[in-house]
Amino acid sequence: DAMSHLGVAKDVAAYLAIHDNRENIMKYPYTNDFNKDRQGTEIEVKIENTQACQRYCGVVIDDIVVKESPAWLKNRLQSIGLRAINNIVDITKFILHETGQPLHAFDADKIKGNAVIVKNLPAGTPFITLDEKERKVGADDIMICNGAGEPMCFGGVFGGLESGVTAATKRIFLESAWFNPVTIRKTSFGHNLRTDTATRFEKGVDISNTANVLKRAALLIKEIAGGTISSDLIDVYPDPKPKKQVTLTYKYLRRLSGKEYAPAAVKKVLTSLGFDIIRENKEEITVAAPFSKPDIELPADIVEEIMR
Repeated sequence: DAMSHLGVAKDVAAYLAIHDNRENIMKYPYTNDFNKDRQGTEIEVKIENTQACQRYCGVVIDDIVVKESPAWLKNRLQSIGLRAINNIVDITKFILHETGQPLHAFDADKIKGNAVIVKNLPAGTPFITLDEKERKVGADDIMICNGAGEPMCFGGVFGGLESGVTAATKRIFLESAWFNPVTIRKTSFGHNLRTDTATRFEKGVDISNTANVLKRAALLIKEIAGGTISSDLIDVYPDPKPKKQVTLTYKYLRRLSGKEYAPAAVKKVLTSLGFDIIRENKEEITVAAPFSKPDIELPADIVEEIMR
């Protein structure tokens, strides 16, 4: 939650609800006015490794003008120590720090075969990254490839030189995805690529927000870079999983915390943090953890949330 402004805001709202008895309503930056402007060239998306990449969303935006960002956007980035580059890259950075969801923009005209394939490549496959260094792909690295099977990006870590956005780019394919934290960590450390993107995926991003964040970014690009949305929102999500359910007994809560919490207070804390109450009685409570809290596995994790 501390890895994005939205995550911090949700925590602050929950804190105020408990300690100041204020019913704070989170103002999310997402809107419902995402629409395709016209039909352009579609990009097909295929996920071959669904363990490493469980969800992949994308959209094509035509007629963009890559240029310097407006002052407000540059100032926002500079206020958190980031250097402005151009409007497209800056928007992806802004959204990353706002929502915690990394994005990646490809030059759509450089995507061979109008297809994006998420897959593993043979170990030793050469790949030139954005920093102009040639790296050898590892067998466990999840790669974003084009329709010819050529690598364009270390998925969730670092982009490639050949498919990146330049001043001449007119069309982009914007990616928003969920990558397995273990896979990302191996690639990030294995290639010594410690990026903001990798850091977020390693912690576990909110898989339920993948499409919402992409829509938010597409509309911002349309506003700032003059683009037109020329495809439907692509959302490949082959195996959606339900929210994780955990049962906590009040006896266990007392034993682990050393404190007495009233059931009503426990319920208020958990609902303020985004948990769904599945069932409850005087001895225990069963909750479903929000997708934004992928670390919730055990009753002890629920105790930690209440004490925090």
